[in-house]
Amino acid sequence: MGTDTELVRRGAQDRSGRPAPTHSRLSPSRIRARAFVGALVIIPVDNLWVIMMEKVRSGPYPTTISLFPNAVFILALLVGINHILKRYLPRAAFTSAEMLLIYAMTVISAALAGHDMLPNLVGMMVYPWWYGTPQNRWDQFMPSLPQWLSVSKREAVKDLFIGGSDLYHTGYWALWLKPALWWLAFTVVLVFVMCCVNTIVRKQWADRERLTFPIVQLPLAMTEPQGALWRNKLFWIGFGIAFGIDLLNGLAVWIPALPTINVGFEGHDLTGTIATKPWSGLGWTPYTFYPFVIGIGYLLPVDLIFSCWFFYLFWKAEAVIACAMGWDSVPAYIYQRNQAFGGLVAIIVTMAWTSRGYLKLVWLRILGRECALDDSGEAMSYRSAALGALAGLAFLAFFMKRIGMSPLVAVAAFVIYFILALALARIRAELGPPVHDFHFSGPDFAITSAVGVGRLSHGDMMGLAYFWWFNRAYRSHPMPIVVENSKIADASKAGQRTMLWAILLAVGLGTVATFWSYLHVGYKLGFEVGVQLGGQYAYGGFRQLADWWTTPKDMAGPNWPANAMILAGFVFCMLLSYIRLTVLNFPFNPIGFAVTASWAINIVWVPLLVAWVVKSSILRFGGLRQYRSALPFFLGLILGGMTIGSFWGIIGTVFNVPYYNFWGA
Repeated sequence: MGTDTELVRRGAQDRSGRPAPTHSRLSPSRIRARAFVGALVIIPVDNLWVIMMEKVRSGPYPTTISLFPNAVFILALLVGINHILKRYLPRAAFTSAEMLLIYAMTVISAALAGHDMLPNLVGMMVYPWWYGTPQNRWDQFMPSLPQWLSVSKREAVKDLFIGGSDLYHTGYWALWLKPALWWLAFTVVLVFVMCCVNTIVRKQWADRERLTFPIVQLPLAMTEPQGALWRNKLFWIGFGIAFGIDLLNGLAVWIPALPTINVGFEGHDLTGTIATKPWSGLGWTPYTFYPFVIGIGYLLPVDLIFSCWFFYLFWKAEAVIACAMGWDSVPAYIYQRNQAFGGLVAIIVTMAWTSRGYLKLVWLRILGRECALDDSGEAMSYRSAALGALAGLAFLAFFMKRIGMSPLVAVAAFVIYFILALALARIRAELGPPVHDFHFSGPDFAITSAVGVGRLSHGDMMGLAYFWWFNRAYRSHPMPIVVENSKIADASKAGQRTMLWAILLAVGLGTVATFWSYLHVGYKLGFEVGVQLGGQYAYGGFRQLADWWTTPKDMAGPNWPANAMILAGFVFCMLLSYIRLTVLNFPFNPIGFAVTASWAINIVWVPLLVAWVVKSSILRFGGLRQYRSALPFFLGLILGGMTIGSFWGIIGTVFNVPYYNFWGA
């Protein structure tokens, strides 16, 4: 980890190999109102763009990777425009801190428009009134659905799914206003609690442990005041390679005679059609060569890159062994999700143990006692953060109580949620993996597995069903972005309090923009006609609720095999953590075990393997100096791929023509 920490401290380099000045060496930055105005203009357009790419045009899917390509593309445009302003209208130019603030606000708002957030909610607000039938048993719970959080008027629902209508002249906007405002309040408070938790852990992670925050390295390098990255030849070589590959692939969509360089997973499967046991347990094993993922991999610590591809193969081997033993007759026979859930809990327990001295000082601050820990530079005092988190938790629990949940189950569900959120934030801050989906691993899964649905009331089941929309998967989870934005505020000297208000403002506007853009597109094109997966992710939540509602015998009590595998994952990751704390350079990272247990690792494991070979070789034979010198090349791979990929997305969206999808997840 020392290598990457040193990298963050020194920043990008110029052509001579000398470290360039970093944001942290600048005097405190004043953020002018123009930065907020710029973000408020960009956010609605960007959220509509995300909806069009992910929900209408079948990709690319920018919010399914840790570093959002759409936000990076917007930042690159902003840097280019700002360069012109500096030359001809210097007083109108943005500072680096202001550009980073716009980037931070764009990222957090785009996350809400992503595959795994508010579009799921919009679907849940209407789906039962279009698809509910006695055959799928939804009619049993539909009378208990919260009308104050839904839109059930037949004409409004029909036009949303069929299309050819309008959100405005029909007056449908008025039907959506009240439930959308309730969900707006819920979303803002949810993220506010994350900000409170971040305030408590920020100093430990950023200042004491000096975590690397790999995902923010490119934005910081792009906006570095001296512009060292943009003058580096290696950067432009890397940029040109990635840009050129996807430029050729994009042109080949329109000119089929042109050759292509297939870097995606289409047609790439190592296992092919193997059907013989036990090797059939390998399942789908794709390979890809995304240049920008190789670039991201280079930013990661060596032990994590190794652990990602190693544990990916570990899971494959586990599946083959289970298949050989005949255990594949049991659904979810190796219980990957359950083991990963235990691993996430172990990550939090390890973090709490290693931070116990710091947390004791925070506790003294909360109690108002004298201690050596200073919280004057935080977004709020530690006492305010603790009280804010408790107040936010109370509001969220009250919200779910109105749906029907008992207060105890509601509080337990949100505590589990924020534990998982903190684990995910720690993963991103320390190691920055390019993907982390963790499908179907939220409180709804944990509680029903631990105690069974037989001990839950119908109101509890209803409330847990509404956890589905923000827990189906964690690819665009807001918590890691909150933590990374605080790192950006620290590096750019923008101020933690300024960043807090920027995040909350972006969340509010981003929620409104997502509701507007998804409904605008839905009523025009139709969820069943012109929108890919239009609201369909809501199906999983209500199908699950229908299963709970009837309380079948196999779900009434605790799922002991699943619980046992949660415990196994916890113990295994605790063991790995202990060895890492006692054995120098131990290569197996428990975070690698956790993040490789779900779908998205399939399409990045080979690029991460390539990045591991390259990075470990450079460090072994060239040392830290050569590692730093090569960094701009890999930053160029990231920016080049994301720039041309986003450009193709704009062309396809604006002109409604076929285009090249550079990232599908």
